[in-house]
Amino acid sequence: MHLRSLSALILLALPASASAAPAAPKASLTEGEAKALAVEVSAAVESLRGLKFKRPVAVKLVDDAAARKHFQKRLEKFWPPEEAALEQKAQAQLGLLPPGTDVVQSLLDLLEEQAGGYYDPSSDTFFILTDMPKAAASILFAHELTHALDDQHFYLDARLMAAVEDDDRGTTVGAVIEGSGMLVMSAYMVREQTAGRLDPQAMLELAETEAGKAEKLGAAPPLMQRLLLAPYMLGLSFLTRGNPLAIARGVPADDVNRVFAEPPLSTEQLLHPEKYWDEATRDTPQTIDLPDLSAQIGVGWKRRLSGVLGELSLAVITGAPAADPRSLDAHNWTSKGAQGWDGDRYHYYEGPSGGSATVLATVWDSPQEAVEFEASLVAAAPKVRLRRGSHVVLVGATDGVPAAKLAAAALDAVVPPPVKK
Repeated sequence: MHLRSLSALILLALPASASAAPAAPKASLTEGEAKALAVEVSAAVESLRGLKFKRPVAVKLVDDAAARKHFQKRLEKFWPPEEAALEQKAQAQLGLLPPGTDVVQSLLDLLEEQAGGYYDPSSDTFFILTDMPKAAASILFAHELTHALDDQHFYLDARLMAAVEDDDRGTTVGAVIEGSGMLVMSAYMVREQTAGRLDPQAMLELAETEAGKAEKLGAAPPLMQRLLLAPYMLGLSFLTRGNPLAIARGVPADDVNRVFAEPPLSTEQLLHPEKYWDEATRDTPQTIDLPDLSAQIGVGWKRRLSGVLGELSLAVITGAPAADPRSLDAHNWTSKGAQGWDGDRYHYYEGPSGGSATVLATVWDSPQEAVEFEASLVAAAPKVRLRRGSHVVLVGATDGVPAAKLAAAALDAVVPPPVKK
């Protein structure tokens, strides 16, 4: 499992508003009220989503401590601690994370701040945090009960497991899941506001919660911000084919069902919906066959991790703006240097004496796109870079590692040099 799809694994709600107003104690739901509200909102979700619940969804109240334990257990199931530690080292060497970042603990802190409730596929249960304001509860219920409904029809954990070895594709599965929740929640809010049933106090109370202020989220590294937020905002934009205002016409149920059956293959398709929805412009990513280069580094070296970054992550080291949790404009989530991505593969290696190295091989739609990617790399990106045609290789390594030699070997492996006549 990789950081890219963690938001989908946890299946939580991220309020997108922010406020500097001081929070005051607000009335919260009792368990009886929560169960009654779940029945009421379930009917609305069925109508909006165009599917029927196969069975009732259990509803329980939990406090922050219980929620944190749940998140940690679920993380360990899909993202073992050893793999998490290796991945954050690789991301630091590529300039995607500050060195020494403890991704798991930072993530748990963010979830403790942001989660108002969550759906757990393993128990088919919707959990509500005891500090969720009563006035805002129906909005959260619409989102999370959509997850429960989708799970009963499409088996969310199975779809997440199918993408577990591909970081970038895992994000797209998460965006389908969260995008569906965002669509139904948005349509529910429009319907309730139009009918005069949505208390105007609801959004104010949501903004005054810890999640609404989003202080920890705002302080998180840019990569974590965008990979946690993107499934919600880009998922909604993608499922409306790049036109979020279309939600006024209702939930496009057939489109949502289609992408559950056939998810997008890359975050490039999330960022540029026409590369998925339009047959004439559909862009399937290339698979890069990067061999194990341990022997090129030295005796005793081993490849410990392999993965795919994709356009959304590479935007971090090519000058993309900070993630805006309110932005549905996909252009705000990428950069000129990251556009034109056509595939990548990274390997993380460790040596017998504590050294390490990360190799990233990328391929672009054209040689010009490769030039633009290389030219846009920010100071944090690895300094060892090689380009040939549409391919660019980056290597980040500890002192003493033959990084230039490793980069040359990687480039020759993915795009052999022209034969001299």
